[in-house]
Amino acid sequence: MIRTTFILLLFVLPFLSQSKDPFNRFIYCRDTLGGTYEKQCVDLKPDGTGESRFKRRGADEAVSTVALSAPGRDRFLSVIAGTKNLEDRQKYESKRRVANLGRKHLTLEMASEKREAEFNYSDLKEVIVLTTFFDGLIHQLTFAQDLESAIRYERLSVPERLEQLQADLKSGRIGDPHAMIPVLEKVVQDQRILEYARQHAQQMVSQIQVSK
Repeated sequence: MIRTTFILLLFVLPFLSQSKDPFNRFIYCRDTLGGTYEKQCVDLKPDGTGESRFKRRGADEAVSTVALSAPGRDRFLSVIAGTKNLEDRQKYESKRRVANLGRKHLTLEMASEKREAEFNYSDLKEVIVLTTFFDGLIHQLTFAQDLESAIRYERLSVPERLEQLQADLKSGRIGDPHAMIPVLEKVVQDQRILEYARQHAQQMVSQIQVSK
C-alpha cells in the first residue's frame, strides 16, 4: 500500500506543481536556416487549442487554427509540467559548442508573470522532450497541409505521401498522431483517390486509434 501511494505521488506531483501556478498560453517558435520557412510558431492554450504561424521565405505569415487531440493535449501539458513552467530557463542553452541548428524561442504566460527562454541547443532532458514534441507537431501541421492540398489537386501523389506518413509515425516524428485522423478520413472517403491508398489510410486510422 505504501509503495503504491509513493508511486502515485511521483506521477501526480509534477501536475500538482503546475496547478499551483497554471499558465494561460505557451508559444514555441523556431527559426529555420534553410528550406521553405523562415520561422514556424505554435501558440497554444492549456486546453490544446490555438494557432500556428508559419512564415514562408518571401511571403506573408500564414495563420491556421490548431486543435490537439485529447492524447495530444495530455502530452502537451506533460512536457510543460516536465519543465516546471520553464523554471530553469536560464540554463537551457548548452555550454558545448554546437553548430547553429536554428534558435528556439519559448514563451509561457501566467497570471503572475511571463517566462521566456531562447536557445540553440540544450542538454537538459526535459527541454529535449519539449522541443521534440513541438518540432514533431510543426512537422505534422506542415505535412497535414500538404496532404490536404494533395487530396484536392494532386490525388495521384497521395499514395506516396501516405507512405511517408507511415514512416514518420513509425519513427515518432509526428507530435500528435491522433490529430491526423480527420485528414486521413478525408482520404478514406474520397472516391477519386486510388483504392489501395484509401485502404492504407484506413489502416493507419485503425493503428492510431489503438495506440496510446
